[in-house]
Amino acid sequence: LEPSRRRLVSRDRAVFAALIDLHSKNEKLLMDVSKVIELMCTLQPPEFIFIAFATELENFIVTKMQQRKKILESPETDASAIKEELAAFTKDLAFVSNFAQQLGLVFFAAPETEQLRVEMKDCIGFKGDSLRDEQRACLFHIILYTFSHSIVATLSFCLWGGAFLTASSFLQKIDPLDISLMFYLELDRLIDLIERPIFRHLHLRLLECEDDPYQEGSGAMLFRTLKSILMVLPQSTSYMILKERLSSTARFRQSAVALRGLSKHVEKGSKTDIFVKRLVKTRKLHCDAKWRNIRAESLEDPSRLISEKQKLRAAQQRREWLGYADEEDE
Repeated sequence: LEPSRRRLVSRDRAVFAALIDLHSKNEKLLMDVSKVIELMCTLQPPEFIFIAFATELENFIVTKMQQRKKILESPETDASAIKEELAAFTKDLAFVSNFAQQLGLVFFAAPETEQLRVEMKDCIGFKGDSLRDEQRACLFHIILYTFSHSIVATLSFCLWGGAFLTASSFLQKIDPLDISLMFYLELDRLIDLIERPIFRHLHLRLLECEDDPYQEGSGAMLFRTLKSILMVLPQSTSYMILKERLSSTARFRQSAVALRGLSKHVEKGSKTDIFVKRLVKTRKLHCDAKWRNIRAESLEDPSRLISEKQKLRAAQQRREWLGYADEEDE
């Protein structure tokens, strides 16, 4: 296409929807989607590209959820068809998660998104009261909701935007079904990213002691977030790298005592509360799909409509499968 035609077509939302649909049906193409995103960022402002993909990914998920609901509630659907649909929906969510990872890769590594990185850097941690600051925070929220389909992309973006309280609160609510080998491999990549020059400002932020240690961009919240990541990691090379960095600042900060009662400082209705609720809601969608798929693959016939009694029994089965004794232990 001619350059002028490229710019015109690159603003067509149908193009974004078509790209998502194409890559959802051809897994081999997904590894190269980052190149497509980078090219589109040369034709349009990166923030437009990210917002457009965020919108169409959400439409993709909503469409798949409506399709799943229609099949599960149809009286003509047999158990085999239900199992196939549950497996297909899990696969669709895995695709969205991988697509979010590719968006994250472009955001942090591509030269085409440098200006967007500048705009998003510390947009929550050092947010002001101007209209521009509100617009940056709104853009952060939109992109964060897309990245929430990938836990590591979420944490990376929160660290970049200075949303340390959001990241720390979210880590406390991670579902055990989200903890997998792939999750650990992604955490390894996150630790590697944190150690790169692009995140050098965070290393110095660890030494800062603010009057209010409970604010989003405080050094205390950053320390707590990285400490939470350390507690989730198995003892490996990444664990030792992060441990050494935190140990070098632990005595200086003495934050273990200062951070008691953190949960009391997340006010209901605040930006942090909204961020965390949306992150948890998205992860619940993924974990619910995983659990339904696990049940469907067992000898038990999947149910179309689940009563409250069945939900309670399923919750208990899920706890037993994960190794918890009861709800309090979980």
